[in-house]
Amino acid sequence: MRSEKAVSPVIGVMLMLVVTVLLAAAVSAYTGSVQMKQKTPSAQFDAEASYSKGYIKLDMLSGDAIYKSNIEIRIETSHPLTSGYVNMSNVTFVPHNDYISPGGTMYIYFTKGPWGAEFTGKDIHLSVAVGDTFKMTIIDKDTGNPIWSATLVMNP
Repeated sequence: MRSEKAVSPVIGVMLMLVVTVLLAAAVSAYTGSVQMKQKTPSAQFDAEASYSKGYIKLDMLSGDAIYKSNIEIRIETSHPLTSGYVNMSNVTFVPHNDYISPGGTMYIYFTKGPWGAEFTGKDIHLSVAVGDTFKMTIIDKDTGNPIWSATLVMNP
């Protein structure tokens, strides 16, 4: 007469090993497919908006290098409540054309119109009168988070 008591624990151990291997494979596949969150660059600027000069000037004081192709610049006014994204062809970085780093300067050019500084383009059509305040935000395209934001006054 044979004893079959030993077969059942062996099968149980084998099944536990198979389940463990399958779980390990599933966890490995999942963690390999999850992308790490990208870090939003940070920066500090000294800003000046000048109607007579026809531009907003941003001097970069500190922070991470910012690439022109990776940002959007949003302008918001409250008279009337309007906002839009600056046409990036009207933005110049100095001394490097494609990125800005501490010590560099960004110029955002606008048209001088009868109602003030006019920002026009595909994603924007608004005016900021001399003496009015407006909010400007530089946004990282990769994360959608703001890099820098400030309320400025359009100086004469």
